Amino acid sequence: MSTQVNIRLDEDLLKEVDALAKVLHVTRTEWLRMKISRDIKEEALDLREVIAVEYSKGRINDDELKDLLGADADDVRFIIANIRKGREMIDEMIKKGDL
Repeated sequence: MSTQVNIRLDEDLLKEVDALAKVLHVTRTEWLRMKISRDIKEEALDLREVIAVEYSKGRINDDELKDLLGADADDVRFIIANIRKGREMIDEMIKKGDL
């Protein structure tokens, strides 16, 4: 499913987009869609650590994590779960006076 998004672009920028699309033999929409998709994926990869922290703090949910990180989301979930278990074990040891 796709959702239409409308944006305003400066005329000079739009002329550049049209020229690039023409050279690549794709429509303006196809070029913009490809460019936006690629840039979002690159940005997500650059921000992996921030995304993991935001997930651990509950600021993004499982679906958003999966959308942003793909297969790496499972690794983040595993790491976060084990950190939480470790924290609980340490807290319990402190309560018992073992630490």
